[in-house]
Amino acid sequence: MLSLSGCANTGDECGVVPLPGGMGQTPPLLSLEVPAELQVQPSLNSTCEGPDTSQVPDSITAEVFDPNNHAVAAEASLTGNGQAATVRFTPTTTGRHHVRVAFAPVGSLQQFGAYVSRAWTGGAPTVLPLPRCTQLDRTTHGTWLCDGVAVHASNGTQTPLGGVSGMPDVAVAGDVVWVVGEDRVRRFVDTGSELELTGSLLLNQRDTVKVIQNRLATAEELWVLDSERLHRFAFTSEGVVIGATPTPWGRVNQLPFGVDMVLGLLVRLGPDTVSVIQVTQEPDSRACTFRLGPSGAFVASEAPCQRLPGVPAGIEDGAVWTRVDTLLLPQPGQTLYRWAAVDGALTERGTLVVDAPLELVSAPLRPGFAIPFLQWRQSRVGSAVPVPPESQGPLGLELLPGNADLSPGLRTLSPRFYWEAGGGQGLGGTRVYERRASSLK
Repeated sequence: MLSLSGCANTGDECGVVPLPGGMGQTPPLLSLEVPAELQVQPSLNSTCEGPDTSQVPDSITAEVFDPNNHAVAAEASLTGNGQAATVRFTPTTTGRHHVRVAFAPVGSLQQFGAYVSRAWTGGAPTVLPLPRCTQLDRTTHGTWLCDGVAVHASNGTQTPLGGVSGMPDVAVAGDVVWVVGEDRVRRFVDTGSELELTGSLLLNQRDTVKVIQNRLATAEELWVLDSERLHRFAFTSEGVVIGATPTPWGRVNQLPFGVDMVLGLLVRLGPDTVSVIQVTQEPDSRACTFRLGPSGAFVASEAPCQRLPGVPAGIEDGAVWTRVDTLLLPQPGQTLYRWAAVDGALTERGTLVVDAPLELVSAPLRPGFAIPFLQWRQSRVGSAVPVPPESQGPLGLELLPGNADLSPGLRTLSPRFYWEAGGGQGLGGTRVYERRASSLK
């Protein structure tokens, strides 16, 4: 049961009208195809001793609309001698539902969002005997890559891929593993029993990679965005790793963004085209296109950069997520957008309005692909992942598995996996859940 007091047309004479949800209530994550019952309070004149019970509503009407603005059959009734109301409906679509409750002759109009999630559709957990991974992926043969350590599926042995200078940067494409670190780019192939080194390039002063912001990988190419330049490394038919001349990409005054202060992100627009995402002063994002030139290096496109609302909150191989925060009371909230690469440009592929007391949790973007998720602001009792629609439209929701009591910093969501700290004794391992494969752009 969910207790809500929505956005009222009148105020409270003895304090601020409470935000939707209230303290200690069940989180507003309703279940798909399960009857929902919402408790809604009217806006009544109050003294410091409580509401004025001499004037209470004697009638109520309620409307519920699904994320596509289609009306949902709903029932409403007054309870508690008119000081509350119950709204009942059965959701058939996931995502944000808009609820309107009108009290008469007093009580005003209450409006709020109710969020519906489907059950987790992914797999059961796998426990890795490593501290919670910051950078995580898996090859087709099943070898896990966690913060520069390979955990082989065949025998569970661990192979560190880094050297004495610290954790390397790793990118996985099928059974190919690219490793950047110690002024060297290496390419491995997972044979099922080991990672076989197939090529290595010692970086000279021209090609050296500085602080890595983002990367994209295929079996034959690795694109790396560092703090100043866009690099391209390729594995030739002769079995050699080569590097093209790096291309400067940023402006003089770059604005960092995200929880880990990223300067730029890469979104693949095509086999030879990439978009570099930056943040402007507004603040909004801009996506600037780079294409491979005759020399094999990237060249900035002459076309103007595309403007995206908000700042980046998630990144995929061919998509970027942005969020717009609204801090105005009494209804602070956020709007989430997903932009997918379609025909050489970024096209909106899903939106979601997030009302308080729900909030978006943005993961660190520097380690690799990451997707934001929703959680209950006042208590960690449930989280959901936004699910893109088949085409342009509202985002759906799916419940996340695992330990909801963990802080957001110990939980990460990518297009392929959800993982969190724990899984063994104490918090010494990483528990990984594989997500259901999606064919969406």
